[in-house]
Amino acid sequence: MDSDVARQLNDDIWHPFRLSYSRLDAPAFLALHSPELIRAGGPAKQVLGFAGYSAQIEQWFADLADRGSSVDISFRFVERIADGDLASERGIFRMVATRADGDQRTFYGRFHTYARRVDGRWRICVDYDTDERSDSLEANFLAAVDVDDVGAFDA
Repeated sequence: MDSDVARQLNDDIWHPFRLSYSRLDAPAFLALHSPELIRAGGPAKQVLGFAGYSAQIEQWFADLADRGSSVDISFRFVERIADGDLASERGIFRMVATRADGDQRTFYGRFHTYARRVDGRWRICVDYDTDERSDSLEANFLAAVDVDDVGAFDA
């Protein structure tokens, strides 16, 4: 993947993804996704379209905010491929959930997204993640390529 394309994907998707998660900003988060979104996997092992996923995210973010909880998510990549206006990216995420009382839990999982650039802006079209929420993924996460290492996958 060309480093300029990786930088654009970061600017359009990955950095706003982290920020909207940390702010529990459902509208900003959902704006990163295509209206034709297919969302699959996760702990519930579901397949959802944009409407179903939107309702789920809005409720989850609202519940977290009501409880005074927060969540931080980070991404590292094992593969970033792009050709023209299409991209496929695979990696490992780390999610740190913090309750209002300060109790923290860290979760890891694998993800695979497909994105499309429309009108000069990248959007997630397909988002799949595993229900593999194991601490054993920590070493894999640390070994994967940091989101900001945009030259790591240069073709």
